[in-house]
Amino acid sequence: MDYKKVVTKTIGNNIRHERNKRELTIEELSEYLDITPGFLGLIERGDRGTNVANLCRISEFFSITLDDLIRGDREDHPEGIVAEPSISEKKKNKYSTAISLFKGLNDLELEFIISTMKNIRKLRPKEFDSEKDMDSEDSEE
Repeated sequence: MDYKKVVTKTIGNNIRHERNKRELTIEELSEYLDITPGFLGLIERGDRGTNVANLCRISEFFSITLDDLIRGDREDHPEGIVAEPSISEKKKNKYSTAISLFKGLNDLELEFIISTMKNIRKLRPKEFDSEKDMDSEDSEE
């Protein structure tokens, strides 16, 4: 058994799983990681490995441990096939993605985003209030 190939495949599947869970494209993730989309695609398919520095940046981006990234204990989700997440899990994934995207911003960019978010909350239509109620019902579960 070629363990190097198995580990490379497992890491690639786990990266794809985490990226898809957060509804990110290869281009979006590769831009943050400062690697080419083609190289990231090779990593996800298990055709290429990557260095520890890249693995650290990937695990930091997804807010998971390196252990979670490299372990092969996803029997319930083979080859990146993932069960439909619950509403609260979807929301958790969106928060995780947002936090990951904030990590690379400078102070001016952060201030701009915070200001924009505050204005969006002030201007949002009434129909979003019913979605807010759904979120609070979901958190009670």
